[in-house]
Amino acid sequence: MTKKATNKTCFILLFLFILLTGCSTKKASESAVSPEAEAVLNAMFTAPNDDLYSLDSSTVIGENNTADSENASVNSEKILENWNKLVGKYFETGRLEYFVSTYGQTYLSEAAYNNTKITVKDISLDSKTDDSETVLVTFKINKEEMVEKIYFSYDQDGLIKDVYPINFK
Repeated sequence: MTKKATNKTCFILLFLFILLTGCSTKKASESAVSPEAEAVLNAMFTAPNDDLYSLDSSTVIGENNTADSENASVNSEKILENWNKLVGKYFETGRLEYFVSTYGQTYLSEAAYNNTKITVKDISLDSKTDDSETVLVTFKINKEEMVEKIYFSYDQDGLIKDVYPINFK
């Protein structure tokens, strides 16, 4: 081989190496659960957690007196502050409050009412698009293992717009 052909071959091999390395890095990130989703799921599925849910933060209409309602309101605000500190930076403005009041505390409240322990065993990606991902979370309630599919949608800045379990009962 001539020196010119050797240089050309080396250049082509180097170019292919760089191209393939760049593609494989992108594939790895496309197959990974986003750090935002992972943080939210760990918060949702780790109980008991008095910082993120407390029986004292909820009231039943018509069953509590004014003092109980005021205490529940104060406790509820403190819990929302704790959620905000933990995962608030990942949410679009105003969406954290909606998430916490709908699905965010579902498993935490169930654990508190039933005096059970919930732990995350595994978090894996089910599917991903440019503005959403569906994640499978394997968790244990006491010793029983369960799997839940959770959907995340993101805005153009990568902030969470919505989070909800698929086939929520």
